[in-house]
Amino acid sequence: MSALTIVTPNDVRALKARLDPFVRAFDCSVAACGELHPFVRGSWADFSRGWRQFAAADTSWLHAAAEYDAAAKYEQHLVAWQTQLAPVCPVLAPPFPRSSRPDASGTLGSTVKTVAIAGAVVAVAFALRGVTR
Repeated sequence: MSALTIVTPNDVRALKARLDPFVRAFDCSVAACGELHPFVRGSWADFSRGWRQFAAADTSWLHAAAEYDAAAKYEQHLVAWQTQLAPVCPVLAPPFPRSSRPDASGTLGSTVKTVAIAGAVVAVAFALRGVTR
């Protein structure tokens, strides 16, 4: 059984800030690679565009855990992109360091636990409010 981890908006912002330079460097690698098939280049452009929209969005407390899970998925996809394209093109970005956080796997369970705890806190608050009236 895994330990419960509370994810804050600052955790999400930090992960986004850690990933963004790698995505930008990889943009340069893809642009410089003449051997890439147009389909692969277009797929990367879609991934990069999605990342930029996600990274630019602000994170709220209400969605922090889900957004952290989404950022962890982007991290996994970035590693896969580097692995796939390294044999074809010189990669200008350094090898991507894997996250040292144990909850970076992006499991649905951590999100569900966080939402369940938040729901329980709200339910207790409403119950206490009703009792004090």
